[in-house]
Amino acid sequence: MLSFRNRFNTVLAATFLSAAMLFTGTVQAMEIQQFDKMAGEDHSDYVVVLIEGAQKVLIDDGKSDLALTIHQLFTQVPPGDDMPLGMTEFERNLARARLADAERLVKDPKAGRLEVEHAMIVTLKKNDIILPQSFMHVADKFKPKFPPKKN
Repeated sequence: MLSFRNRFNTVLAATFLSAAMLFTGTVQAMEIQQFDKMAGEDHSDYVVVLIEGAQKVLIDDGKSDLALTIHQLFTQVPPGDDMPLGMTEFERNLARARLADAERLVKDPKAGRLEVEHAMIVTLKKNDIILPQSFMHVADKFKPKFPPKKN
């Protein structure tokens, strides 16, 4: 019998894999391992590009109400919290995606890598916002401004 943690990890991995499979193709999305090498300022800029890009693709899709929901999710700080709920959930989902990615790689070294966009897709999906496939291209032109972190 699976423990609660193992079941949770299995469900979590399935969620990220579902997101990854829904949004595949010739994509320029950023692998989590590449994102983790960037400077903190570039992390912030990249996440802003994803948030604004999600809003734009929804507006272009005639769903400006959902774009407004994203804006609120990532700007309104709940009482007693330090940051907006959207950022808190995104950070958690990114950490979970890192774990799922590492576990997949152990099982299959040739497995495709999870991307930062998948963590955003899962974050928004948990808030009843489904992004169109075009979201995977919102950060295609992103270029880091700072040198990568030294390990």
